[in-house]
Amino acid sequence: MKRSFHLFVRLKHERGVVFPFTVMCALFMSALFLHAVALYHTEIQFFEEEKKWYEADYLMKQALIYVKQTLASTPENVSLLTQTVSFVHGQATYRATRIEPDVWSVTVSCITNVQFRYDAQFQFNASTNNISVWREVY
Repeated sequence: MKRSFHLFVRLKHERGVVFPFTVMCALFMSALFLHAVALYHTEIQFFEEEKKWYEADYLMKQALIYVKQTLASTPENVSLLTQTVSFVHGQATYRATRIEPDVWSVTVSCITNVQFRYDAQFQFNASTNNISVWREVY
């Protein structure tokens, strides 16, 4: 009994380490939690941005199919075409200028339903149905 009494007397004069250790652990765990929340927030922002680009890219592909079909069937006496086409995911406006009898210089501007814009310029060869000199405009 006397030995256990001496143990409590020694603990009575000791400086506490449990509380500071608990505070340090709590701060460390809080920092880990806040870091995980920040990473999650960054992932959500990345997903939203990629979703916008995916929709704009899909809209551009639809517009390119339409433009290629239109320019391939355009008579040779037409040297300039401008048109706005509506799709499910937004609208596309294109302006095509004939450079040579079979080659067009085309500018396409796509705007999605969430007002995200994607612009591109290219040359289209109507005889081979090929796109060349592709350049995205930011």
